[in-house]
Amino acid sequence: MTVSPVAAIANAAQALPSLAGINTDATSVGGLAPVQAATTTPSTSGTDFGTLLANGIDSLEGLQNNSSNLAVQAATGDLGALQDYTIASTEASTATQLAVTLRNQAVSAFNQILNMPA
Repeated sequence: MTVSPVAAIANAAQALPSLAGINTDATSVGGLAPVQAATTTPSTSGTDFGTLLANGIDSLEGLQNNSSNLAVQAATGDLGALQDYTIASTEASTATQLAVTLRNQAVSAFNQILNMPA
């Protein structure tokens, strides 16, 4: 079973923290609530980041494998509907571009953290 890039993004978005705690009062700095010390323990009920990342990579690999298989079928004449290959190829390309963009943003954020003064 393959997962569309949109579904993969929706699944990853569910793991993002909620924005419900953001204060929209114009008197606060940047509309954010004051920073308080964390006193709660981490939740173990959600899916961890590593699992989400592994699932996303597995999904990307599945999309690429499906696209490759349909490309072979199209080249050998065994594929009845050429649009199936076109759709699978576009899905794989879009998912790959998304993965590369996310990786680049993660590397950029990591480098910014490293360059912070101590």
